[in-house]
Amino acid sequence: MALQDKTIYNCHTHIFTIDHVPNEFARTFVPSFLAKVLTIKLVKWYYSTLTSRGSYKYKKFRHSLKKIKFGILRFCKWTIVLYWVYAIVALVLKWCFNVITNILRVEFLFSKEFKQIRDRFMTLGRYSLQYKTQGRIYDLLEKTYAQNTKFVVLSMDMDYMEAGKAQTPYLQQLEGLKKVTKTNPDLLPFIFIDPRRIKETTNKNGFENFQYRVKSEISKGIFSGIKLYPALGYYPFDKDLIKSYLFAQEHQIPIMTHCIEGTVFYRGKKEDKWNEHPILKYNKKGTKNPQPIPLPQTGNYQWTTNFTHPLNYHCLLDKELLSSYLGYECDLSKLKICLAHFGGSKEWYKYEVDGWNNYNKNISHASVEHYNRVKNTLNHKSKRTIWWNASWLSVIYDLMIKYENVYADVSFILFNEDLFPMLKFLLHDSKVSHKILYGTDYYVVAQKTTEKSLHQNLRSYIGEELFYKIAHDNPKRYLHSSFKTHLDTHF
Repeated sequence: MALQDKTIYNCHTHIFTIDHVPNEFARTFVPSFLAKVLTIKLVKWYYSTLTSRGSYKYKKFRHSLKKIKFGILRFCKWTIVLYWVYAIVALVLKWCFNVITNILRVEFLFSKEFKQIRDRFMTLGRYSLQYKTQGRIYDLLEKTYAQNTKFVVLSMDMDYMEAGKAQTPYLQQLEGLKKVTKTNPDLLPFIFIDPRRIKETTNKNGFENFQYRVKSEISKGIFSGIKLYPALGYYPFDKDLIKSYLFAQEHQIPIMTHCIEGTVFYRGKKEDKWNEHPILKYNKKGTKNPQPIPLPQTGNYQWTTNFTHPLNYHCLLDKELLSSYLGYECDLSKLKICLAHFGGSKEWYKYEVDGWNNYNKNISHASVEHYNRVKNTLNHKSKRTIWWNASWLSVIYDLMIKYENVYADVSFILFNEDLFPMLKFLLHDSKVSHKILYGTDYYVVAQKTTEKSLHQNLRSYIGEELFYKIAHDNPKRYLHSSFKTHLDTHF
């Protein structure tokens, strides 16, 4: 069969709307009083009232302002004096603005973290105007690709992130997603599970019991997999997730989990028990017994990455570590799980520029037998050293080699073409090349570039054969389960 006749799978997309995002999404990025002002409702109002695309009246107003501005400039050009007066006034106003921002100490407005949250707000706002429903957003995505394309759509449960309430809660989002799926057979939805929702509904019956609902709707083929997002305030080995994992492992249901630092994370206060790792330990000088790895970070943006760290999946998949933590024997080493975003571009750069640490020199085309003879991030004696110093790319690479069903996708990081050479090197590595998946993180990645650019640039760089490997062959294995035995007629 010709390559162009094969189905393309985009394994990582989103179609949730701005109404599914908690209203105080900016909390922890700005002072608490501003979080009550810089809300999702304000973003919606801004785009519908003060943008040319959202308001025809505003569009006419902007057009009038431009006419006045260019009229003044044309007039000023008649005399050099007036032109320089205009230039000096503009310079003074800019200087005054810089002075005022320094006096008021609002440098947070220009921090890296705030810029990221601003970009996320702007992306949500743009999509909130013309594409107000999940169906409309999906329609835009679908038209970006050829007809023989399927899309894994990941739902998002942000009800427990302590950032206020969303206009449309998660359960309503799920119902909307199911309706879109009914009329779009190429849509493969994943259901989001949060251990706090499972715990909260444990004693309820029927569909009100969320764990029962997950099993029921996946068994019926309504949902194709499970979505996790530990950065929202839990470890991936949370005890309330174990039953769902056992069900997923038994039926080889694919799981997609967030593995990158970003703007969507728990906004509540850090609990005392989160100041040390619940499983991983190290040998502290002056003590006889191993001690838990300390996790002293302050500031949500910093310490919530402890939930997302890829070593947590070693804790989940290693039978000995998991059983010791649970207090009973449990083996989840065959769990089929994809570590989304492959750790993130920051961690890829960390791997490439760090030439001093042995645990950041592990990626090679050596055979599995030869590779297992050398020290890597998972068999290193000091897990504390690995936790704090090893690139997440290194850890994920080792997880993919050690565990049969660990995958990684390249979503979001695709916008950075500087990473393409490393990706191509990985795609020629027989140890992991069959476990790398194509995904873009639509429409979240729109803050960086367009979906068309992501798709076309990657495809052009790695070539058709490698592209179809990560966009067809590998996804077919990953998405296969007891309830999804064949996703198209060609395998």
